[in-house]
Amino acid sequence: MDLRQLRHLIAIIEERSFSAAAKAVHLTQPALTRSMNALEASVGTPLLVRRNNGIEPTSAGSVLYEYANLLTATADNARADIARLAKGLGGALNVGIGTHLADLALPKILSEFARRYPHLSINLKIGMIEDLVPMVLEGRVELIASMVPTDRMQAGIAYERLFTITTHLYAAKLHHLCAIDDVITFEQLTRERWVYLNCLHADLDMNRFFANGGMGFPDQVFRTDSPRMMRAMIEDEGCLGIMPDDYMSGARAQALRVEGMPVPRATGLLYRPDIPLRPIVMEFANLLRRELSKPPG
Repeated sequence: MDLRQLRHLIAIIEERSFSAAAKAVHLTQPALTRSMNALEASVGTPLLVRRNNGIEPTSAGSVLYEYANLLTATADNARADIARLAKGLGGALNVGIGTHLADLALPKILSEFARRYPHLSINLKIGMIEDLVPMVLEGRVELIASMVPTDRMQAGIAYERLFTITTHLYAAKLHHLCAIDDVITFEQLTRERWVYLNCLHADLDMNRFFANGGMGFPDQVFRTDSPRMMRAMIEDEGCLGIMPDDYMSGARAQALRVEGMPVPRATGLLYRPDIPLRPIVMEFANLLRRELSKPPG
């Protein structure tokens, strides 16, 4: 048997007529009859029987009809997937997402994209920019969406800014520093517990922040890979932390009055300009451009 014969069987059973089925599959009636004779010969049993009210399947014909629908649908899906691949619109999408964006903006964007391309596999690498940049250079991801410190805008990578967010130093609303009306001194800040991201650019930012205030590093710090953990440590454990304002929206915390705050952070797309983005990646980039044209929140 072959797929053409199975399609002919489906048409005959659904039309209940050889003449109507022949018209539906664009064959002459004798050609359709020959096709069914060959199919019955290949399976070794009759598949159709003539009744007064039209053609009906035998028990074997009913069984083969179910399989025929499954096999032809699978073949149609395979052809469609191959056609999408040929146009660069199928297969897998490999993208890198910064940790803050992954928590804030990506679920809605990914859901919309998945609805648009139900046969696409979406592979996300969520992490710090230090981890994501080597991935795009090595071709493991084709596109990055993240906050981008200036030292990561390096040669070999194209950078496209989408928006700028602001960051402040946050403390829980009941923290004693929140009661201070004046600008809080760096000496006061060094005596507090801090939480910040476990990555190189956060280390540099923290050292730069306290160096600008003429002070050394705080006595006690917690480092984590999770912005959610940072927010929890600020809200519930009395830590101080520098966080994007949008990420702290609705938090039981407030921004402190500190010299040098707020700090702007560029957020955008990174990719290798020497490798053309596949059409499916361009579609995803365009969706990111549209949805991230303003800070998420």
